[in-house]
Amino acid sequence: STQLVILVSCVLDFYLVRTIFLLLGIYKKPFLLALQPPLVNLGEKVTLECRSEIMFETFTLTSHKNGTIKDSFELSAEHFYGGSQVNFSIGPVTPDDAGTYTCYGSFNHSPYEWSESSDPIDIKITGLYKKPSLSALIEPVVMSGENMTLTCFSDLQFDMFHLSMEGVPKEHGLPSVKSHNGTFQDSFHIGSVVQAGNYRCYGSFRNSSHLWSTPSDRLYILIYLLLGSHLPPDNRRNLHMLIGLSVTKILVFLIILIYSCCSAKKSKSQEQASESHLTPVRKQDQRSRGMFS
Repeated sequence: STQLVILVSCVLDFYLVRTIFLLLGIYKKPFLLALQPPLVNLGEKVTLECRSEIMFETFTLTSHKNGTIKDSFELSAEHFYGGSQVNFSIGPVTPDDAGTYTCYGSFNHSPYEWSESSDPIDIKITGLYKKPSLSALIEPVVMSGENMTLTCFSDLQFDMFHLSMEGVPKEHGLPSVKSHNGTFQDSFHIGSVVQAGNYRCYGSFRNSSHLWSTPSDRLYILIYLLLGSHLPPDNRRNLHMLIGLSVTKILVFLIILIYSCCSAKKSKSQEQASESHLTPVRKQDQRSRGMFS
């Protein structure tokens, strides 16, 4: 009897606390994350996961365009130890699916009382326009700590250019500028914090900022000699010279080694050819001696 009273009391306390949280609107916001990179090619799918430490019964995903809610999707939550979550699958995506997404948690007995909004996620749809080109002003092999500038250019009059690293957008887009040769371009100054990986760039227009072009061909940036990043600039230049000298010595050594191997093989082939020519002559001499003996 005592255990039953305690159980009923706990249940009542739970519903009381939940009701107070709803009335005060102080439920912690859920977390929204994209299980794939937020740059989605036209026709592909993307999954957005909404999760919370609170045992919500329903999650609602909303898409926003120009600051207003365009669509909303509702799914029953899955409960696990320590919280609740649900996965929203979007796609195959079309241009209408591009936009900013947020999610909310709620309970079935009060479906119009939502939690605070999650942090937003921007979903960009790529592959709508001709791809631009991406190039590095210096060789795409740099030392950690060095500056790197990447230029994105196109013959299309894009309003903005965007840079991504391994499928994730970096920083903000840059407005395109018409160059003297008639193309449109802009340069991304990555600075001294350079990450190794595949870089691509995209173009977009001002009136549809979530719709991007086909990505440029990938440009792989290689970072080497991480320990050298703590050296002063003069010492780094000296280190560059030493590295170049070492590479040159290795190349010369390899050339000499290959030449020696080729010469040895050639000499051996000549010896084998001479031996095969002399063998019939020796056999003829042996026959001649046999006839006269």
